[in-house]
Amino acid sequence: MEVCINCHVYEKNNNNKDWKSTLSLISEQFNNFRKKIEDEHRNLMENQKKLQEFKITSSYLLKELDKKSHEVLVERENLEIKVKERTKELESLHTKLIQTSKIATIGRFSAGIAHEINNPLGAILNYARTLLANPEIKKQNRDYLELILKGLFRIESIVRQILSYSGYRKTDLQLSNINHIIKDAIDFIHYKQYEKEIKLKLALEKSLPSILLDSSQIQQVFINIINNAIDAMEQKGELKIETFYKNGMIVTNFKDKGKGIKKQDLGKIFDPFFTTKEVGKGTGLGLFICYNILQLYEGSIDINSKKGEGTEVIITFLVPEKK
Repeated sequence: MEVCINCHVYEKNNNNKDWKSTLSLISEQFNNFRKKIEDEHRNLMENQKKLQEFKITSSYLLKELDKKSHEVLVERENLEIKVKERTKELESLHTKLIQTSKIATIGRFSAGIAHEINNPLGAILNYARTLLANPEIKKQNRDYLELILKGLFRIESIVRQILSYSGYRKTDLQLSNINHIIKDAIDFIHYKQYEKEIKLKLALEKSLPSILLDSSQIQQVFINIINNAIDAMEQKGELKIETFYKNGMIVTNFKDKGKGIKKQDLGKIFDPFFTTKEVGKGTGLGLFICYNILQLYEGSIDINSKKGEGTEVIITFLVPEKK
């Protein structure tokens, strides 16, 4: 370049004006190009900023969408659970209504039959006693009469129970503690528990509220339940009794490790004269009596059982709200 500038040919032909004009044009084009580059760079930076904001927004929206989807899924699962629980409650209520209606009908029917049996039964008992009082009667006949009287007394006892519990009424109402009644019931049949070496586990909530009851009637309910549990177990069985307060209810739970009840028999266990015990070991009136007594106190009794796996009896009492 320096050689050309110093060359006399270049000097002779060089036109200063053209050179400045060319330089000015080049400069102008360069500035325009630079401005265009700067504009594009600025647009690019703005677009990058928008893109970054879009990414952040999209990420947030995706997280929110995922969160809402999870909430919808959980809500759906909860709704399904609630529907199942409500369906189960309605089925249980329907079963109880049928059971209550059936018990009431059977109770009235049984009471009517008991009244009809009672009158001739009394006469037969008197005749048998009169015959037995005769000193001249032969020993064999006396033995027969004693057997007859024994059978008649058993019939009389059953009829008396039917008449008593078909028309059961509240009697001596007092503020009572369920735990105390359970302990009294256990003391009453302690000999039976001792004979079979039954292990008793108690889990009684100390702070149970007292409720208005006839403790002798409720004690009879507990004695029936405990007796059934002991009868269902072999030697050295185990019975757990639990009480607790929940949602305005006192809950008592009796759980044994006995032979259990067949599924097809569960719907009949509250019927009078139905029993799963061996012949001669039960009248089949125990649970029928329990059911009727508990109805007087807005109580309920539910039984869960599987053959060979034991039985659970759940008895609940409503605790009235304090005014």
